Amino acid sequence: MRTVEFSSLKIHIENTEISKEKVLLVSFDGQITNMNAYDINGKISGIFEESVYNIILDLSKLQYINSIGVATLLGMIKTVEQKNGKMYIGGLNHFLDNVIRLMELPKHIRIYPSRDAALANWV
Repeated sequence: MRTVEFSSLKIHIENTEISKEKVLLVSFDGQITNMNAYDINGKISGIFEESVYNIILDLSKLQYINSIGVATLLGMIKTVEQKNGKMYIGGLNHFLDNVIRLMELPKHIRIYPSRDAALANWV
């Protein structure tokens, strides 16, 4: 597992294999605020440095996200789509559940109540 740290946010990235597919488990822990959003947006592509585009995104510990953070998540989704990968979201707190549902994500992005549920339902 590797961790990328920003002011008030840590992104944990773990490689796993599910049904012979390489999958990244990406967990956000902290806040995406005006103080760190531009730095995060500029470096988020580092998640894909191993050319793995199947992602389970765990947002259960993401306490706050601003509009730049939302744009960053949309950028990740676009990258995954362009590379024919899959993205599941596993774990949202109440605040983020409302934000994510307002984003009108593509229909193939599946949302599960936890990271474990996303792992169990990977197809």
